[in-house]
Amino acid sequence: MATEVSIQHCPVYKKDLVFEAIDQLLKTLGGIETYVNKGQTVLLKPNMLSAKSPDMGVTTHPFVLEALINQIKKVGGEVWIGDSPSGVWKGIQRYWKNTGFLNLADRTGAKLVNFEADGTVERQVAGRKYHLAKTVFDADVVINVPKMKTHGLTLYTGAVKNLYGTLPGFQKAKYHKEFPNPTDFSQVLLDIYECVQPALTIMDAITAMEGNGPATGDLKDVGLLLASTDGVALDTVANAIMGFKQNEVPTTRLAGERGLGENNPQKILIKGVPLLEAAVNDFNLPSTHLLNYFPKFLVKWVGRFIWVRPSVYTEKCTGCGVCSDCCPVDAIEMKNRVPVTDYDQCINCLCCNESCPEGAVYQKMSWLARRFI
Repeated sequence: MATEVSIQHCPVYKKDLVFEAIDQLLKTLGGIETYVNKGQTVLLKPNMLSAKSPDMGVTTHPFVLEALINQIKKVGGEVWIGDSPSGVWKGIQRYWKNTGFLNLADRTGAKLVNFEADGTVERQVAGRKYHLAKTVFDADVVINVPKMKTHGLTLYTGAVKNLYGTLPGFQKAKYHKEFPNPTDFSQVLLDIYECVQPALTIMDAITAMEGNGPATGDLKDVGLLLASTDGVALDTVANAIMGFKQNEVPTTRLAGERGLGENNPQKILIKGVPLLEAAVNDFNLPSTHLLNYFPKFLVKWVGRFIWVRPSVYTEKCTGCGVCSDCCPVDAIEMKNRVPVTDYDQCINCLCCNESCPEGAVYQKMSWLARRFI
């Protein structure tokens, strides 16, 4: 039986349109009752990367979550919402408030869960040990709700990458430090995906992020919602919509090699909007994907001239030091309340870009990188 991915049009974040699109999306996959029974607790795992407002396109839109909450409550389920963003030790309330999740919880009765305070469960995959949020395993059902975005390190962040937020505390920085290579880091992401195994993935691609995401890229109106029981298949379809070559994204390619999901487009059944109709012809991919066009033996040499690395808009920076605190390799030093990066130390993991509350850290491109793009 073919793996199914459902696609529905939803042009804007208008509540009634989102609710209708989510309803149609779920109906094509058997309805919410296929995944949630009365009395079950359902953990919604959104992308809550930064303490940014929904209109900035960095986080999962609250209307998408509200539509899912509405569906779950209809069948008698209880809803939890949880994530562990970078810099959360500065206070998770700020994240909940700025993303609109706090207001969402107030008006729907959903429970906001603090992964940092709720304990962990140890899991091991391929000899690697992880301490995942206990809430993930306390819930009866996990629904993954990522955002369609590019990513400077892994090229793309979606179903697989979104579950990295089930690691509370400083573990996220730890694995960035231990596995700086995108391929090795992608194996870590797949370990976590294997541990969590969400029952369903719903992707917010109404407004996506293109260019040098995942926090300071450019917004792109895509007008879609996607869903599947197989997050790898959903990522495969999302990659095609965005214009990536088949298996260009390391998490998608490696997932297929590990047998964690379907990454062959020919074996995926699209329901709803046809793939050719959904595809975006002018999606701006991250500049780091250009390195895929060079032979491997040339990549290191080319990287001296075609690079993208974190830099700071000093007029936006408030000197809070979150970027320095989040850096897994201590490459950022605060000097006179201004972050200064040692690029010989920097592993380009984008933790500083993701965690900056002011959006002051951006991805600076070399002259040749700008010419190619």
